[in-house]
Amino acid sequence: MKFHGHIPQLLLLVLATLSAQAQAKLPRVPGCENGKTTVEIAECRSKQIDAADSKLKAYLAEARIQAKKFDLDASVIDAEQSAWEAYRTRHCRNVYELWRDGTIRYEMSAICMLEVTRARTIDVWRAYLTYADSTPPVLPDPSQ
Repeated sequence: MKFHGHIPQLLLLVLATLSAQAQAKLPRVPGCENGKTTVEIAECRSKQIDAADSKLKAYLAEARIQAKKFDLDASVIDAEQSAWEAYRTRHCRNVYELWRDGTIRYEMSAICMLEVTRARTIDVWRAYLTYADSTPPVLPDPSQ
């Protein structure tokens, strides 16, 4: 099951069963506090994941450009990205399985996808889009 794109309608129906008690125990990830229902929160998380994926793609595109400027093989970035995508899928699927006995599993796996993607963007930025001296980075710090 891939988590990029939109969450299927069936998944949204299942998420609607998440109890208020379970919602109170969820990890706090900013941005979806205004969600009043589980479906609204799931839709918000999906949008956050889509935005994080888009940002990562933009940083990867610029990293490839920078790699070519320094006579590096940009295909290595693609290979590491493929390996990272496999890691993210397996890791967040494992998080889903860890919480499989409750509907919270959807929120926990969505938060995993979001946090791991944001961390990858920061890694790409640090590795390819910053300099060791006082030269400004190619793109802004993605954690800001």
